[in-house]
Amino acid sequence: MKLGTLLLRNAAIGLSQLEAALRNQVLYGGRLGTNLVELGYIDLELLSAYLAELSGFPVASPTLLDGADPALLDKLGPDDAHRLRAIPLGALADGAVAVGMVEPTDTEAIEQLSALLGVQVTPYIVPELRALYYLEKLFGLPRRARYLRAGHAAERNVGAAAAAAAGAVAAAAGSERRRIQPAMGMVMPPALTLEPRRKRATSQVPAGGALPFALSYAAACERIDGASNRDRIADTFAQYAQGRCDALVVFLIRDGNALGWRGWVAPPAQLGRPIEELSLPLGGASSLQSAHDAGQPFVGTPPSAARPVEKQLWSALGASPEPFAVLVLPVLVKQRAVNLVYAHLVHSPPPGLLVVELGDLAIRAQASYLRLIRQARGS
Repeated sequence: MKLGTLLLRNAAIGLSQLEAALRNQVLYGGRLGTNLVELGYIDLELLSAYLAELSGFPVASPTLLDGADPALLDKLGPDDAHRLRAIPLGALADGAVAVGMVEPTDTEAIEQLSALLGVQVTPYIVPELRALYYLEKLFGLPRRARYLRAGHAAERNVGAAAAAAAGAVAAAAGSERRRIQPAMGMVMPPALTLEPRRKRATSQVPAGGALPFALSYAAACERIDGASNRDRIADTFAQYAQGRCDALVVFLIRDGNALGWRGWVAPPAQLGRPIEELSLPLGGASSLQSAHDAGQPFVGTPPSAARPVEKQLWSALGASPEPFAVLVLPVLVKQRAVNLVYAHLVHSPPPGLLVVELGDLAIRAQASYLRLIRQARGS
């Protein structure tokens, strides 16, 4: 039985709540339980109880996690703990070691943990959000920005529903504040007529003439059209950028922020920080905010003379000199931007063909998201 089915059967959630969580899972990733907690439909304790009932494994409670054996933590190490999403808890009476795991049924991971710890492992189940919090707390491993807000709220025992409501109010206030701001010099391209299913080869010259295309436009179309998951969509954008742009970032849009998801920068530039650690505000005036609020592509010079948001982004992308103009495309689902695709060339404005092709890929991504959401609801 699946978690969603069990929760529905026990009337812990309603069908509309399950559908909303499945939609968020498709768009933002994470496990179903994580999305249910983030939406305020259940709390971590209830989720833990249902995961234990569903899997048959004991729960790695906060008490057990707080009392984790430091010697075992050192023996496993942060890299393997993060890779396996596992936290050693302590020795059991039978000589085995209890280990909190997000995937306690993963036999390969259990074998690796036994080899690394030099002892038999007994899995305990831990919800994803709680595991990420304790991986950060015990090993100093930073979480991706996508999990930060909800993870902190959950572990501080803030009511999930109250936190979600407060976030909704803040987001609404921020949205209203942004709507009344002037465009401040926003440069929009001419209206484009895009045919989402058209496939054609491109003859565009690579940026700087130095790199071949990693992925043809036609192949990018096919990959997004047939994507079986959200990561495939984001990876396709990053691969398409190679040879065409000096930098491209796919952002997730959550809680009034653009959160880094996937990206690529052309050598010799080097990332100043991991893409997944980027969290840029959508308030104020920026190219990201303009594309988000208008639901249309932004092409041109960033609207704010000071460019505070863009400067943060350029610093993270190692852009030198600063780009003259940028391209930002929203990916819309039900008229709401769920992704922003940012791209720039350092020494020239984004060429028209790049604007058209990335715009087409954004439309295809929208169609694929809707298809994946329908599939998730029907599974």
